[in-house]
Amino acid sequence: MPLIASIPAPFHANYNRGKRYYKKGWERVIPMSYRTILVAYDGSEPSLRALNKAIEFAADWDASLEVVHVYQIPIASVGEAMVPAAPETNAAIAHEAQNRGDEAQSIIAAAPGVRANVTVKQGEPGPLIVETAADKQADLIVIGSRGNSGLKQLFLGSVSQHVIQHTECSVHVVK
Repeated sequence: MPLIASIPAPFHANYNRGKRYYKKGWERVIPMSYRTILVAYDGSEPSLRALNKAIEFAADWDASLEVVHVYQIPIASVGEAMVPAAPETNAAIAHEAQNRGDEAQSIIAAAPGVRANVTVKQGEPGPLIVETAADKQADLIVIGSRGNSGLKQLFLGSVSQHVIQHTECSVHVVK
């Protein structure tokens, strides 16, 4: 199969393996268009790489950028009972989440010409990212991956895996 490294993303190329009526080789290259890109940002290194890649995509394709930061309020278990965190803890976590949103906004501000909106939400990250992508009618989700595999991923779960399995749009995972 020939390489098409010279074709810039995002393009979809079909390779014909010599079917009945076609000459063997590349049939066509179809430019793809993304109007709305959603990126999940939590302040981690993988999410920072994802944010930078999403900014690059938005600038290249003149797309609007939707940034979502999802945070969770911890719940402690005492015996069989589930105890919510103290109100002061909740307020501190919400304040830190807002700081993450402001951090994303300042990173985006350094990129000229990128239209962006930053949203901070509380809840389960995977489902809320998928829900936000549907609400914003995102054509592409860009998400970072910590690279967990095997037993680690089995026990800890994976937000990027959830997003890939449950969203209707394209997903670009950045390692």
